[in-house]
Amino acid sequence: MKKIIILLLVLLSGTYTYSQDTKQITPKTKLLVYYFHITNRCHTCTTIEATTRKVLLDNFKTELDSAIIVFNTFNVDSAANQAISKKYDAYGATLALTQIINGKEKIVDMSNFAFSKINNESLFTEGLVQKIKELIK
Repeated sequence: MKKIIILLLVLLSGTYTYSQDTKQITPKTKLLVYYFHITNRCHTCTTIEATTRKVLLDNFKTELDSAIIVFNTFNVDSAANQAISKKYDAYGATLALTQIINGKEKIVDMSNFAFSKINNESLFTEGLVQKIKELIK
């Protein structure tokens, strides 16, 4: 019985740790880039996440490394992500940029943009880079 309880605690703490934002948001953080997804994902959804990650690494690596920009993904099907999914009204694939100014958040939903431009990587990249630059000024 003791082993079962310990095993359950380890599993639950592992799920909680895995699903939470592991990057520290600091006072200098200006932008949160969050991608929400469901467990069973289509090619388009995985491409949006991968291309967003590539855009950030290729164009904003310094900002990522210094936590000016924080990127994370969340599975909306995970119970541990219910609160953040609700905050962003994310019930499926959602790309959200959150500008932080003086501790206040302004959420910009980029989901329609992402789905309409993902089939043209250069348009997607150009538009996302432009929006991120605008939000971190």
